[in-house]
Amino acid sequence: MDRNIHIALNSMRNISSDLTVNSQNMANVNVPGYRADLVVTREAQALQSFDEFRSRVFSRQGKETLFSAEQGAMQNTGEPMDAAIRGEGYFMIAPATGGDPALSRRGDFGFDLERFIIDGAGSRLLDTDMNPIQLPEARRIVVEETGQIQVELFGAPEGTFVPGPIIATTSAADVKLSKSIDSHIRPSNGDPLPEPDQRARISQGFLESSNVNTITALVKNIESQRKFEMSVKFISLAQEIDEGTSRIMRLPQ
Repeated sequence: MDRNIHIALNSMRNISSDLTVNSQNMANVNVPGYRADLVVTREAQALQSFDEFRSRVFSRQGKETLFSAEQGAMQNTGEPMDAAIRGEGYFMIAPATGGDPALSRRGDFGFDLERFIIDGAGSRLLDTDMNPIQLPEARRIVVEETGQIQVELFGAPEGTFVPGPIIATTSAADVKLSKSIDSHIRPSNGDPLPEPDQRARISQGFLESSNVNTITALVKNIESQRKFEMSVKFISLAQEIDEGTSRIMRLPQ
């Protein structure tokens, strides 16, 4: 009977993990450029019991957090500091929380107090030398599709632009990516970040929405809750069967 309970408990653990992933996606549905987490990968693991006659097989959660690379909808905001990547590719950022540089699709950029370009989460945008991009006060800022920044400074003749830094982007072609523990995108297995190749194409004045499908997420949430309830009922039923078997086998007094 313990086999049935073991199966039900293992299923409940997996369902709970799936619910966590789904809740995370729904919580970030309005974050620009957010990449939806996929259900965690699992692998079978055999457990040999101490008596060497019985074994158990259970699923173990994989270490990698995979995500959907599907592009979100493009929104025309008209804001000069908004930028979105068309098709494949990633911006390169220095996370606000610290740690190694990472990849990002988030393009709701602005300035901090030191005039460094930051996204909505406070991460600094990097140039092709992997340095944070800092710009002076300017009348106008133009971002070319290759990432080249052109700045029209105050006091300069109107229409006169000065070349600024180049926004670092990478296509990350043939690189397996996953989300690190800080939820930022990096190469799997601790591999180094790919070099900027400037193959991505940037659209100024646009924002990419998250690629979370709200309806699908809600349906998955309902299905997972029902499966969890079924597992709980299964454990209760297994207990009742076990108690009934014990009563039948009990010797009469």
